[in-house]
Amino acid sequence: MDHLKRTGVAIAVGFGLSLTAVACGGGNSDTPSGQASAGAKGGTVTVYSVTDVEHLDPARNFVTDSGMIGKLITRTLTDYRYDAKAKKLILEKDLAESYEASPDFKTWTFKLKDGLKYEDGTPIVAADIKYNAERSFAPDMAEGAPYAHEYLDCKGYKGPYVADNNGGKGCTAIEVPDEKTIVFKLNRPVASFDGTASMKVFSPVPKAKDTKTQYDNHPVASGPYKIESYTRKKQLVLVRNTNWDQKTDPLRDARPDKFIFKFGDAEATVDQRLIANGTADQSSLSFTGVQPENIAKTNQASVKDRVVEGTDICRRYIAFNQQKNPLLKNQKMREALYYGLDRTSYRDGRGGERLAKVVDSIIPQDMEGYKPEENFKAPDEGDPAKAKQLLTEAGYKGEKLVLGTADSGLAVKAAEAAQASWKAIGVNVEIQKIPGDNYYSTQQQDTSATDLITAGWCYDWASLTTIVPSVFGPDTTAPGKAAQNNYARSQAGWDKMAELTKETDKTKIESGLSDLYVEIMKTAPLVPTVQDLNVYVVGSNLDNVVTDPNTGGFPDLTQIGVKKVS
Repeated sequence: MDHLKRTGVAIAVGFGLSLTAVACGGGNSDTPSGQASAGAKGGTVTVYSVTDVEHLDPARNFVTDSGMIGKLITRTLTDYRYDAKAKKLILEKDLAESYEASPDFKTWTFKLKDGLKYEDGTPIVAADIKYNAERSFAPDMAEGAPYAHEYLDCKGYKGPYVADNNGGKGCTAIEVPDEKTIVFKLNRPVASFDGTASMKVFSPVPKAKDTKTQYDNHPVASGPYKIESYTRKKQLVLVRNTNWDQKTDPLRDARPDKFIFKFGDAEATVDQRLIANGTADQSSLSFTGVQPENIAKTNQASVKDRVVEGTDICRRYIAFNQQKNPLLKNQKMREALYYGLDRTSYRDGRGGERLAKVVDSIIPQDMEGYKPEENFKAPDEGDPAKAKQLLTEAGYKGEKLVLGTADSGLAVKAAEAAQASWKAIGVNVEIQKIPGDNYYSTQQQDTSATDLITAGWCYDWASLTTIVPSVFGPDTTAPGKAAQNNYARSQAGWDKMAELTKETDKTKIESGLSDLYVEIMKTAPLVPTVQDLNVYVVGSNLDNVVTDPNTGGFPDLTQIGVKKVS
């Protein structure tokens, strides 16, 4: 699986998911010797991933795979726990013991739990959370969650790395009256800021240990695991943080002693190893999932009991970059690309019906505010005749468009399917492969973004405020800097978004954004493509493997265990 932008979360929302938990180590008294009961500790889990993660620095960690790994290392004020039995995500207090909001939802106060420590035994204090939120104001840190510099009433602040910035007071919209209390003063009402506080930008970073952009290589652990070694693009090893206290953490079981993440092995090789279930891989799994050509093998008797399936709350799309290429400023041209894309072939490029499903919106179907697409009504297989007509009306003369894609297998195959669809209607599209471990970093830069951008978005909590403004709103940093998720570079709807940020009625905000999404999509800034359906084969010695829709449908490493510890 390639990266999707941001982990998505929801507040106790039931999902109609097909989730199969591999939970072979029961808790009964007749468990064989050496077999771990549920909740037992020990063992090593190996995780294969095609690419290295983009970022582990909590100020910059904002994609699905690094979000899952980051959850092992870093804690936040609040976070979401996926209950596989109830099929819902539940908001929990993580570092926070309690929190409260002012009546206008513009001031939020969090109290920290007792006994919180970093990996070196030093205490976690409120000032450390303030400091990390302030780091996100620095341009070099801006690839992460934008909510600190978007929500906090701290105009003109440039982050902690600028000398004498703001008189040395930092972001004055964050107050720390004592070591256990942090107060956020927002520039707008945010009724769901308790969900916002689950973003890793609201994790603690000790100022004395900050190494700026190099902090990516070894963020100081506040979670149950710390980094033992990290060789970029090769291997990351996590071992226990002995100063983490299980009693303070309702989210992480932390059963294995060690996690080894191996980067760069080909998907086909990993499939072969996991399906074979050899001794070396019986405590292994993959972030990539089963490749389409091996799906049939998951029905084999020796494999089917080790299959884990699920989906997520993320949606994939292709954005039409109206800033990059003047051709895409022409709405007729964008509509031609919309009608010209065969989303069934794109789905097949992403693995077929077992691994992907065509969607008509980037808003999940089971989310309040979703409306079926009623403007273009393009068939899933596209409408080539309509597309060709629109190309003529647009005055298209065969100019080249560049489609950017991550360089992993399914992403490339899907891009090739899109290229073939558009070639069939006469559009000249060239594919540019971008390494997956800096894909979004590349596309977020104005100078390096492609004309057509394959992307994915996962809402940050169950609100359209974490979809519509994020994907269609104005850039959140200075031009040319990262963390600009409006890949279409469209200004449609910006005035209405600004009006809705002043609204205090949550129902009016959600309904307003739902209507605004429909209006924006009439300008064809992007075309929704698919949602992923994840299929994994895991080693036979792993216990309690479930997928977590909150983090892109990846196996939930916070709950996993090793059955037989050697």
